[in-house]
Amino acid sequence: MYGISTGITITKGHKQSILANFKNGDMFHLDNNEITEIDKLITQRFFKKKDISIELFIFLSENRMIYKIQQGIEQHFPKQKQIYESKHKIEYLTLTYSNITYLNKTIQICNTLKIPSLLIQVNDNIIDLLEKLIEKKTYPESVTIITNNKSILARKNLFRILITEENLGSFTNRDTIDLNYPLFIESHSYHNYFNKKIHITFNGEIKNTPESPESFANLKEKDFTEKISKAIISKKFQKYWKVHKDICDVCKNCEFRYMCVDNRIPQQRKLNEWYHKTECNYNPFIAKWKKEKGYKSLEKTGVISNHNKFFISHLEKKTC
Repeated sequence: MYGISTGITITKGHKQSILANFKNGDMFHLDNNEITEIDKLITQRFFKKKDISIELFIFLSENRMIYKIQQGIEQHFPKQKQIYESKHKIEYLTLTYSNITYLNKTIQICNTLKIPSLLIQVNDNIIDLLEKLIEKKTYPESVTIITNNKSILARKNLFRILITEENLGSFTNRDTIDLNYPLFIESHSYHNYFNKKIHITFNGEIKNTPESPESFANLKEKDFTEKISKAIISKKFQKYWKVHKDICDVCKNCEFRYMCVDNRIPQQRKLNEWYHKTECNYNPFIAKWKKEKGYKSLEKTGVISNHNKFFISHLEKKTC
């Protein structure tokens, strides 16, 4: 008797599917007509070697996706619940650094609202100051410095402070696909870019994210902490938090939908129907990236997504 390891998932797209092994960090691209047998195995979880093809057994074994168990003890391997859980009202605060006063206030917000992660875009060398500011604070638990300053990048990471030259950009190409199990679980019910985030602009405006048009408060105001506390529980601030990929045009047809972090602002057509004004760099209807040979836009592959409708031509369905 054999069992499928935990963290093995299949996400079906219009043309292709992704078989992911989160435990080992492996990802396999499969045509949709190849997933029937393995999808069934993942659902039933336990199987006998004679019940599957030898090719599939070898593949699963070589890629460490199965384990051998004694028959009759399956009940001792409970199914892992795929539920997103967070004890924090806000998980991330991002700050575009402008001055020390705003930095102080940002640390105050993190500590008051118990925000575990702080990301700061900055080219000024504030490392020593930052270290002192968070020294006796419980929150933020970790700070990521995002910079192009070579002298800062030359420094070693410190306790609670990570230094990187990566930016806050998101879903732009195949290299930004994140094989991350907590992200995968979150993405089933929430928008993984907008959910539980606060952004503070260079001018001290409080937004959901840098791309969000609405401002809810400003660090210049005396009662900024109180206003932020009220804002983050409002429907307006959380407008995009539950706009997950399964209710977004094109995204719901994409095999990468639970792995990509997309900063485009969703537009609502009607209840549980959302679309984007700008096209993604990946077309799931032909399984091609921009600049990849054979790539075509949605329109050229017979797909329409706008404020009026979402339509996939019958011709395109036959050719995929």
